[in-house]
Amino acid sequence: MRKALFSLGFRTSSFALAVCIASPVLAQESPPKPTTSANVPTDQTASTDEGQDITVTGWRLRELDKQTSTASRLGLSIRETPATIDQIGADEILTRGFRTVEEATVSLPGVISGGSPGDPSLFSMRGFTGEQITLLHNGLYLGPANMINRPGNTFNIASIDVLKGPASVLYGQGAVGGAVNTVNKSADFKTDSAQALASYASFETVSLGIGGNKVINDNLAGRLDVSYHRTSGFVDRAGSNSFNVTGDVIYKPTDTFSVELNVDYLRDNLTTYYGTPLVPASFATDPIKGIISAANGYVIDNRLRFTNYNVSDNRAHSWQVWPRLVVIWSPSDSVTLTNTAYAFHAERQWINAENYVFNPTTKLIDRDRFFVFHNQDLFGDQFSAAFKNQIFGLENKLVVGVDYSHLDFIRSRGFPDGDSVDPVNPVPGLFGPIVPRVSPTRWDQIALFGEDVLSITPKLKIVTGLRGEWLYLTRENFNVDGSFNAGSSFKRTYKPMNYRVGLVYDLTKNITAYASYTTGKDPVGSNIFLVNANQNFGLSSSRQFEAGLKADLMNGRGSITLAAYDIKRENILTQVAIDTVSNVGAQTSRGVEFSSEIKVTRGWTLIGSATYVDAKYENFVDPNYGVNASGNRPANVPMFTAKFWTTVQHIAGLPLEAGGGINYIGKRYGNTANDLVLKPYATGIVYVTYEVNRNVSVTGRVNNLWDKKYAQWADIYYPAQIQLGEPRRIEVSALVRF
Repeated sequence: MRKALFSLGFRTSSFALAVCIASPVLAQESPPKPTTSANVPTDQTASTDEGQDITVTGWRLRELDKQTSTASRLGLSIRETPATIDQIGADEILTRGFRTVEEATVSLPGVISGGSPGDPSLFSMRGFTGEQITLLHNGLYLGPANMINRPGNTFNIASIDVLKGPASVLYGQGAVGGAVNTVNKSADFKTDSAQALASYASFETVSLGIGGNKVINDNLAGRLDVSYHRTSGFVDRAGSNSFNVTGDVIYKPTDTFSVELNVDYLRDNLTTYYGTPLVPASFATDPIKGIISAANGYVIDNRLRFTNYNVSDNRAHSWQVWPRLVVIWSPSDSVTLTNTAYAFHAERQWINAENYVFNPTTKLIDRDRFFVFHNQDLFGDQFSAAFKNQIFGLENKLVVGVDYSHLDFIRSRGFPDGDSVDPVNPVPGLFGPIVPRVSPTRWDQIALFGEDVLSITPKLKIVTGLRGEWLYLTRENFNVDGSFNAGSSFKRTYKPMNYRVGLVYDLTKNITAYASYTTGKDPVGSNIFLVNANQNFGLSSSRQFEAGLKADLMNGRGSITLAAYDIKRENILTQVAIDTVSNVGAQTSRGVEFSSEIKVTRGWTLIGSATYVDAKYENFVDPNYGVNASGNRPANVPMFTAKFWTTVQHIAGLPLEAGGGINYIGKRYGNTANDLVLKPYATGIVYVTYEVNRNVSVTGRVNNLWDKKYAQWADIYYPAQIQLGEPRRIEVSALVRF
């Protein structure tokens, strides 16, 4: 959990699944279907030769006219938003077999992930990683991504939205590369429904889920979802498990007033596999070829592929609970008031040997010891008012609001002495004594925000946004003996201001062009929980230019999105002398993203995406290692990614569906020096789903079809080891609707 030590943290992975898996689900289990444009088909079934309708599950036409709250509070559709938005819904998540939020998110264009137990489910996109990607839950910011994020069970999820590029104008400091918003399932007034899932896969992997919606009366509805996921993992002694309960009750006495209360409870134990050590080629008896290339000649030895070097009493455990109350009132057709009050409590523990360094003198693996505990309490309230009106006869919508939160975060950590173990047959051993140093962090944050969309003509809209913040931060550090360390403790007030300006123009009924300029702010060299007194600079600043097209194709049987962007992040922390750092560094990222979905025939669909990114440091000397990385590519950022999958339905007139996908991740570097190369790789997946009857379906799938050996990612704070990808996994699942 080295994130508690350093000021910078870029933790990514290259593990991304590109799949198209099917297990038919009931339409009523989905979130409410959005209004679609007239030319986009909404039919979700296909008839077999016998006339029986089976659910189309491997295919979802991109719904450009669907509203999404992640990219704006204005109620804009994806088509109307001057930004790139990717989304995956509950049906797709379930039917493609994604069991964690990480797996589901990395199936989207240009997104890769790390999945380290020290930084669970961090994401990388558009050339930025780690805490430069804001993670949200139901649209709320709970803390820095590399501190608060958990893998999460997908059974409880309604959708995952990804907003690309700076998002500070919506969510505050920390959002440079984009935002990932996980949205829970919620109650509705459609109908009573229930669903149960059970699956078993290689490495003793089990996923269970049961949940449903209950309409109590015309004014009251409730929903409850419970899920459990466990696996032994492909590495020895590196299993994980999680238990998630989400509940939601909505009371709606009138069409203009509603009260919604929901609670999310999660308890988990993460995998404690921190990577496989690099060893000299002279030591390796079975080097794995084609996965890495190191300037010092080090390799990955196949003998060590499934070996865990952690201690026997390791731990990566957490539990959290999060109640939220949402009140919505529309006193008139032109005014809507919304208030969201929430509380969040979490306790997390990491007790591990995390760094594994091959010692060429002793030919042993030198291990460290590190522990950290979190106790987090967050309370907040967000109020907004939306107004529909006309300005000089032009349609206009305005949202203004205030966002307040109070945080108490206590971090306790320590560094007991390490030891050395045999590389081939390591004796796990025990962690040792725990003597913590305590570092409390407190903040009071208040923000005023506003967004506006003005229809200049029926075809042209201008979308603007503004957010001003006041963040009052108090950081205290205590020594091991409990005495106060005044030299590293401090108070600081941050006052970031961010804005967005965008134009959206309908070239035709089916083709929309857009352009936007967006700004962002984040800490210069660390997340806001870890900023130290010697890094007491102002926030770094970011800006993005983006332009793109969004279009329906083939009379609504397909869609395409294309975006080009240019991002620059300035005032990042860099070393300017042996003992001096300054916020004079810079990082740039330019790229193109393409995605398309086409329903070739009634039963055959194709979905694909490709991304290119040219990311580099402009002026940067790594403050952790003193490496001059100016002109280098940031670690774990591929120049190319491509994802493709296909689905064939009602094969031979049967309620049978089959398909598969390929995911390609290009070359990446494993450090800021760019002298450790992670080679490109491609993984495949195939699946077959049979609908036994309208209530029961079974699916068989194979992940990593070719049993590819590949380097998933390399953490710059664990420079002597590589995290390897999971071998082939075979899975069988059953879905019951009742």
